[in-house]
Amino acid sequence: MDILHRFSFVNQPIRGQWVRLSTTLSDASQFRAYPAPVQALLGQMLAAVAMIADNLKFSGAVALQSQGKGHLKRSLAECRDQGALRGIVHLNSEADLPDAGESLQRWLQDGQLAISLLPDSDTGMQPYQGLVSLAEGDLAACMQAYFEQSEQLDTRLFFAWQPDTVTGLLLQRLPDDPKANEMTVEGARDAWETLTTLAATVRDEELRTLGPDALIQRLFNEYPCRLHDPRQLEYRCSCTPAKSDNTLMMLGREDLVALSEERDTIFVDCEFCGRQYRYGAPEVEMLLTELDRRINPGSAADEGIH
Repeated sequence: MDILHRFSFVNQPIRGQWVRLSTTLSDASQFRAYPAPVQALLGQMLAAVAMIADNLKFSGAVALQSQGKGHLKRSLAECRDQGALRGIVHLNSEADLPDAGESLQRWLQDGQLAISLLPDSDTGMQPYQGLVSLAEGDLAACMQAYFEQSEQLDTRLFFAWQPDTVTGLLLQRLPDDPKANEMTVEGARDAWETLTTLAATVRDEELRTLGPDALIQRLFNEYPCRLHDPRQLEYRCSCTPAKSDNTLMMLGREDLVALSEERDTIFVDCEFCGRQYRYGAPEVEMLLTELDRRINPGSAADEGIH
């Protein structure tokens, strides 16, 4: 079972998260034979969005996506607020791949990494996208810099990977209470410095093998800590027949007609889960009718009157 645990330090404005993904990473790789460094990087991206999505205050998703001219052509990791994950990687080249812990700049080369907050349409909220600087090094360092610069949250993030499993550990210092006195604020800063120093002593083997209770006890045994109930995570694709329909209708009437004349059956494949949607002549005709209705919304109703 893939799970995420929140934890918080008693009387300190500091929170943490521990996440381990195994089945999710295996499912994400089911339809593509990723080289080990690519699977490790995808696992880190999925772990990162799982931790961000755990703090969402709206119904929707978080996406971490990249585009570049280096080894990594395009990648996407997405997590919905219910803990549903999906992800994919497209490569330009598999030759001389960097290690997952190496600089993202080497992976992407003049590329971009972005975090998107994607509220569901019924929330009335607008999507947001923020760019993540690639100058900091590996994914953990880049994400730390993003939180500190864009969210004003001091953050420390650690990843460990072994074949088919990735584990992540995150610490964040919450903003100072404006009503707190200087002694309280100074105490929180000192606690943050101590806790992050302790967290930095974690070894890859410990992060890979220890559960959240044992790891927290090993790292922070002198600081009272509350481990919250786990949250289950799973690989679950969000593709639907309606989304597939919209993909074809975005071609426009003329191109859709031309495509249907070229092929007896049109196939739309989901690159995340491998599901295939098929469109024969009757299904294409329904899409064309829907396109006409959207262009002339009153026409269908008028026809029904006569």
